Amino acid sequence: MSENKSTVKDTIEKIVKKDFGIYFFTLDTKGNPTAGVATIYEHVKILRELGFNAQILHDKNDYKLRGDEEGMGIAEWLGEEYAELPHISIESQTLKVGPQDFVIIPEAFASIMKQTVNFPCKRIVFLQSYEYIFEMLEIGENWSAFGINEVITTNENLKKYAESIFRNLVTEVIPIGIPNYFKNSDKPKIPTIAISARDKREILKIVKVFFQKYPHYRFITFRDMSGLPRKEFAKTLSESFLGVWVDELSSFGTFPLEAIKSKTPVIGKIPRMIPEWMGETDENGSLKLIDNGVWVTNLNAIPDMISTMVGLYLEDALPQNVLSKMEEYENKYSEEETRQHIKEVYNRIFSRRLTELGVVDAKETENNKKEEITTK
Repeated sequence: MSENKSTVKDTIEKIVKKDFGIYFFTLDTKGNPTAGVATIYEHVKILRELGFNAQILHDKNDYKLRGDEEGMGIAEWLGEEYAELPHISIESQTLKVGPQDFVIIPEAFASIMKQTVNFPCKRIVFLQSYEYIFEMLEIGENWSAFGINEVITTNENLKKYAESIFRNLVTEVIPIGIPNYFKNSDKPKIPTIAISARDKREILKIVKVFFQKYPHYRFITFRDMSGLPRKEFAKTLSESFLGVWVDELSSFGTFPLEAIKSKTPVIGKIPRMIPEWMGETDENGSLKLIDNGVWVTNLNAIPDMISTMVGLYLEDALPQNVLSKMEEYENKYSEEETRQHIKEVYNRIFSRRLTELGVVDAKETENNKKEEITTK
């Protein structure tokens, strides 16, 4: 990756004409589905539909677009239309960036922020997890030291967190949209529990304890949702009568929202950072959990809660307060809403860049006039 020099006036004209690139640096998950990577691909896809030259930027030439004998690629777990989006590798050294371009860097990649510090393009952090912000930063380092002061994030909690630890940030929020293929099944729910956890050991613990304590529910099937292609993931979730979600480090969490759209109730352990859709502040300023799921504070309580929900499912008596709240959230975080946010937020980003360049251009013009007067 190298820089491509041009004059300020040329740069302004290119941005106005949409003659610039938006490059999203992306981790190669080697076929392992992740919500964070899916969100990046969604931004690229929508921006291209809006007429912008957005591309996926990755490190190595062997980025796994399509599956092989070792596992899936982007085409298999996310979809062929995403695999067909333009991809470019840093290793190929074919990318040239100028001041008209934008490079979007996930919060975990401080190394990329450092490597590009002298590049003329506009660099922006894409913040999806508070857990990885300081993973590659040295003590005392911050994003502004790398010349970065703009951030895109996916929710208000992360925005507040980032602005509480870094000064002078311009932070934009683009909520995650849940794809429309997450929907209720036309057929009756089956006695399957879709379970999702960051740590597989937690899945094993829940399942083993449940069957140990409640052997009469041996007819219940648990389905580990990790590693499933997105469409199969959605189908399994829509068929299941219950979902279980454990992700201590999540700041948003798409699984419960996907389940809600699939009309599948969820039992979930409350994360350290309570997602905005899980809790709301009342008139006294106190945080109150929303009954759009069954939320617990202790992992050990989940097997017992599963047993309770199985009994209610068999009696066709799932909690009405939960089902009603789920209905309220079914149409929130839609693809259409995300598309509109992407359009508005990136247009603001491009406008701010034009303003920055306009200031530089004005100073250059003023300096040139002074030089002309001096020479006369």
